[in-house]
Amino acid sequence: MQADQDSAKPTQAAGSTRTNYALAVFLLGGGIIASAQLGKAFVAMPLIQQEMALPITIVSLIIATFATLGAGLGMGTGLIARRVGPRRSLIAGMCIMAAGSLIGAAAQSPTLLIASRILEGVGFLGVVVVIPGLIDHAASGRDRNFFFGLWGTFMPVGTALMLLMGPVLPLVGWRMLWLSQAGVTLAYAFAAFLLIPASSPAGAQAPASILAMARNVLRDRASVLLAATFGLYTFQYFILAGFLPVILVTALGLPIPTATLFTAGVVTANAVGNICAGLLSRAGFPLWISMGASLTCYALTAPLIYSTGLPASTIALLAGLTLGVAGLLPGSIFAAVPRLVPPELVTPTMGLIQQSSNIGQFLGPLAAGLFVHAFGWPPIPLLLIPMVIVGLFAVAMLRPKLAGERG
Repeated sequence: MQADQDSAKPTQAAGSTRTNYALAVFLLGGGIIASAQLGKAFVAMPLIQQEMALPITIVSLIIATFATLGAGLGMGTGLIARRVGPRRSLIAGMCIMAAGSLIGAAAQSPTLLIASRILEGVGFLGVVVVIPGLIDHAASGRDRNFFFGLWGTFMPVGTALMLLMGPVLPLVGWRMLWLSQAGVTLAYAFAAFLLIPASSPAGAQAPASILAMARNVLRDRASVLLAATFGLYTFQYFILAGFLPVILVTALGLPIPTATLFTAGVVTANAVGNICAGLLSRAGFPLWISMGASLTCYALTAPLIYSTGLPASTIALLAGLTLGVAGLLPGSIFAAVPRLVPPELVTPTMGLIQQSSNIGQFLGPLAAGLFVHAFGWPPIPLLLIPMVIVGLFAVAMLRPKLAGERG
C-alpha cells in the first residue's frame, strides 16, 4: 500500500529555510477543532447530568473515556501513522470524530454516550499525533520552536471555544452541539484533503523496524521524562478544567451559563500561558523553570480553589491564575522535544507524550470523581500535591539535559 511520506512535505522540503505560515496555522486549527470535541463535554456535562440523572462517578467516566484508547495506544498510533502517512491519518481521524459525534447526539443512555466518546478519542488521537510532525516540516528555524509553543494552545483554545457556548447551550440543547461538531470535523477533513497534497509515497516500514523504533523511544531518557511530566500535568489540568463548571453549579449554585463563562475565561488563561511559553522559549528562557513553575502553582492554589468557601468569582480568578501559569508547561515540553530527542524519534516521542497525556486525562477525572464521592471537594489537594512532587522530580532530572540539549 502506498503511503504519504512521514515527513509530510506538502509544500516544502525538509530543511527548507522558509516557513509556510498558512499551512502551519491551518494545522494549528486542526488541533483546536480536535480539542473542541473534548471540551464540548465540559460545557454540556451539567445539562447531560440533569437530563440523564447521572451520579458524579458516571460524569467523571464520560469525561475520562475520551482518552481511554489513547492511554494505551498513543505511541503505537504515532508509529502506525508513520506507515499510513500523516495526511491520511489526519483526514481519517477527523472523520472518525464526526462519526462519534453523530452517535453521541443520538445517545439515550450513558453507555452509548461513553462508547461514542471512546470513538471520538480514537479520531482525536489520529489527528493530534501527526500534526506536530507536520508542523515540524511546515516551519523552520526559530519559527519551528515558536509554532511548537503555539501547538501547546490547541487544547485550551478548543476547550474555551466550546465553553463560550455555555450561554446558548440551554436554548439549543447539547445534542445540537454534538451535531454541529460533526459538521465542523467533516468540513476540516475535506479542507485537509484539498489543501494538503499527497506527497510522494514512502516505503512501508517492516514491523521489526517499528518495534525497534518503539524500543529506542522507551530507552531514550529525555523522551520518557518529557512524556511523564506531561502526563502529570494533564492529570491535574483535567481535574480543574473538567470539574470547574460542576463545582460552580453544584457547590456554589451558579447558573450554568455563568459557570461556563467563568470556566471559558479560566481555560483561555491557560492558552495565554502556552503562548507565553513559546515566546519565552524563543527568547532563550530556561525551559525547566517554566515547567517547574507550572507544576508548583497547582500545589499553592489547590487548597483555596477546592475549599468551596470562597466566592465564585474568587475561585474562578484563582483557577485562571493556576491554569495560566500551568500553561507554561505544554509549550515548554513541545519546544523541548526537538532539542532533546534525536530527529528520527521526534514523531514517536510526540505519540508517547500524547499517550501519557491521555493517561492523565483518563486517570485525573476518574480519580477525582471517586475521591470527591468519598470525601468531598475540600480534601482533593491531598490527591494533587503528590503528583506535583513527582513532576518536580522529573523536571529536576531533565534539567541537565535541557542545559546541554541533546546531551
